Amino acid sequence: MKLSEQFTKETSGAAIPFIAFCIALNLTVGQVTSALKIPIYLDSIGTVLTAVLVGPLAAATAGALSNLLASAMGSPTMAFFVPVSLVIGLFSGILARRGWFKQWYLVVLGGALQGVLAAVCSAPISAYLFSGVMMAGTDFLVLYFRSVGNTIMESVFYQGLASDPVDKIITYLIVFLLMRNLPRRLTGRFAGAANIPSRSA
Repeated sequence: MKLSEQFTKETSGAAIPFIAFCIALNLTVGQVTSALKIPIYLDSIGTVLTAVLVGPLAAATAGALSNLLASAMGSPTMAFFVPVSLVIGLFSGILARRGWFKQWYLVVLGGALQGVLAAVCSAPISAYLFSGVMMAGTDFLVLYFRSVGNTIMESVFYQGLASDPVDKIITYLIVFLLMRNLPRRLTGRFAGAANIPSRSA
C-alpha cells in the first residue's frame, strides 16, 4: 500500500478530530512541564495516543504539527526538533501494530527503547544548534555533565539517556492506562482498535 493510501486509511472517520485533540494535549502538557521546569517532557503523550489508535503516519504528522505549533506559540526551538517527533510517531506506531501496547512489560520496554532513540536523534540538534541550553528542566543535567569534563555533545547525549527513557516510559504507561480504560465503543471507531490492551493486561 502506498504511503498516501495508508495515510488516508488512518485518518478516515473520527480520526481527524482525535488527532487535533492529541495535538492540543501535546501542547498543553508540554507547556505545563516546561513552566514547572520538570526534568522530563511528557509532550508526546498525544503523539503516542495517535500512534496506538490511529497509526504511525498520523502519529508522525501529529508530532510534527505539535512542534510547529509550539514554535509559533512562543517556543521557537521546537521547530528544529520535528525530526525527533517524526521518529517518536513512527516508532510508537510500529510497536503498537506489533502488539507492544497490549502488555505492561512490553510498554515499559518500548518506552525505554523509544527514549534511547529520541536521545540519539535529539542530541545533535540540541548540541550543535543550541549548545545544549533549551531553557527546560533538563538543562541542569547538561550543566552537570559539562561540569565533570564532558564535551557539549557528550553532555547533551548523557542528559538524553538520563531523562528521555524515563520520560517515554511514563508517556507509554499513561497511554497504556488510558487505552485500557477508555470505552470500547469509543476506541472501536479507530483503525488501531486492535492495538489496545485488554482489561486484564
